[in-house]
Amino acid sequence: MQISNFFQSGGIVAWPLLGFSILSVALIFERLWFWAKLRQRQNRVIGDTLKRYAHDPEAAIKLLKYNVDLPIARIFLEALELEQPNSEEFRLALESAAQAEIPTLKRFSTVFDTIISVAPLLGLLGTILGLITSGVVKSS
Repeated sequence: MQISNFFQSGGIVAWPLLGFSILSVALIFERLWFWAKLRQRQNRVIGDTLKRYAHDPEAAIKLLKYNVDLPIARIFLEALELEQPNSEEFRLALESAAQAEIPTLKRFSTVFDTIISVAPLLGLLGTILGLITSGVVKSS
């Protein structure tokens, strides 16, 4: 079956499904690229930061500031820049900074949720429209 025949027999519902498929694949590749790049850099930066912090905390903070585009660096900076924090203040700083990074890390999750919810409904609509069309053709 050729693609043109597929879309002709699939009707109008096949086009939004194609659009959702293309959008999903594009967003999946974007997220894979984002997470691969992020993971590679974060592991290196955090390893270097932890090694430096034991003997030179200022150098560790400087390294984190240099890599402030990484979410984990922003989280660590939020806690390490506190002046003489107790354990509760340190924990709260880490938690609040982590909460602030969640939207960046969950980017496009609402788009995925929408596609996951709408695609089966479009498939069902296509089935119903196909049954109606075949019933009309059969009766005439």
